[in-house]
Amino acid sequence: MKQTTSTQLFSWGFVGLLASLAFHYVWESLGQALPGLPWPAILGMIVLSLVLLVLGWPIKKWNDGDRSRDIDHVAAARTAMLAKAASLTGSLLTGWYLGAAAYLFISAGGVRASAALGMLLAVAASAILMIVGLIVESYCTLPPDDTAGADPA
Repeated sequence: MKQTTSTQLFSWGFVGLLASLAFHYVWESLGQALPGLPWPAILGMIVLSLVLLVLGWPIKKWNDGDRSRDIDHVAAARTAMLAKAASLTGSLLTGWYLGAAAYLFISAGGVRASAALGMLLAVAASAILMIVGLIVESYCTLPPDDTAGADPA
């Protein structure tokens, strides 16, 4: 599995931003009420970030040389995949909530600025999820001198 690149993160974030702006514009033009501040999503992203750090910490210690306890390689691979998924999802959601905040700031002449400021909490939570995903993904890389994962010569 290749490490997540900044190009991937920007691409997913840009897709989320455009999708959010389009959704909010169409949804409001249909006369529907815009979604409010997603407190369960904010809490869920923070909890997922903490769980991901807890899962990645033993892998980091093992990669740093503390080999007193063996690690489960399947669990480490699952943690790496979860970290990659978290970074990409965090990027997409950062774009989505940033688009929602921008729409709320721009529309209605700034009347909904307080709702937009609240939406920036969701932007921060999704950015934290993205960053923690990238950090834990870096924990799960094999050390350069580890030949166990190399192709046989």
